[in-house]
Amino acid sequence: MRRFLLALLVPLGTVVLPGVTSAGAVVPKGPSLHHPKVRISAALRQDHLATQARTALTEIASNLHVSVAYLREEWQRVAQCEVHGNWSMRGPRYSGIGFLESSWLAYGGGAFTSDAGLATVDEQILVGMRITHGWVPDQYGCDPYGW
Repeated sequence: MRRFLLALLVPLGTVVLPGVTSAGAVVPKGPSLHHPKVRISAALRQDHLATQARTALTEIASNLHVSVAYLREEWQRVAQCEVHGNWSMRGPRYSGIGFLESSWLAYGGGAFTSDAGLATVDEQILVGMRITHGWVPDQYGCDPYGW
């Protein structure tokens, strides 16, 4: 069960974050984060988004009959392969676990942060699952140019 297809079991389109369209575009709500009163709650917003990502991952794992820890272990192998385990990798072309900036944004990563390297592990895994349509990439086929 190491390599599995979530797409057969759980359509990732069912795991939708509030404020994100099915195409992954962020829908702005409420006042701008540049508003002085909103800056105070930016940290709370990040905590809320991290909680949503953990909840979505828990739902996916449950539907697959695996643990969240199992999913994290599988993706840790991807991180080790892609960026030597550095989930907070930041670069001019790709970041996080090897996301091209355009892929990160196209699949809803911008709902968490503009740079994958600043996102939590669970947020990166969730976006990675969207990109791969529900499967964990083969860790023996690393792409040095991101994905």
